[in-house]
Amino acid sequence: MAGVVIAVLLCLVGSFASHDFESNFQQRYRNPDLVSAQFTRFAAALSSIPEGAGIGYITDAPQVGATDSAMFLSAQYVLAPRLLKRGVSEALVIGNFTRPADFASIGRTHGLRLQQDFGEGVVLFQKEP
Repeated sequence: MAGVVIAVLLCLVGSFASHDFESNFQQRYRNPDLVSAQFTRFAAALSSIPEGAGIGYITDAPQVGATDSAMFLSAQYVLAPRLLKRGVSEALVIGNFTRPADFASIGRTHGLRLQQDFGEGVVLFQKEP
C-alpha cells in the first residue's frame, strides 16, 4: 500500500514539474511562425475542400527561405488529411498569400480561376479546363 501512495505522489510531483516547465517554455518561446493562427486562417477553406483530396499550393512568399517553408508546412499541417502539393497541377489550388493582391489576376497567370477568397490571404482556385 505504501508503494502505491509513493507512486501517486511521484506522479503528482512530476505533473506539476512538467506543467511549470512547459508554462515557462511557452512564455519564453512564443509561437514565432504563428502555426496556431493558421487553424483560424484556413477554417473556412477546410469545408470547401474534400478530405483526402490532393490540392495544389501557391504563395507570394519567396521560395528560398524560412517564411515560405513555415507557411507551407503549417498549411500542410492544418489542411491534413488533404494532400498539399506545391504548384498548380491539381484541380483545386490553395493560395496562401502574405499580403492583399489581385488574386483573380494571379490565378489567371497560372491557368486558374478564383473560386473563393476566404480572407487573410487564403484563397481557393480551380484549374481552368
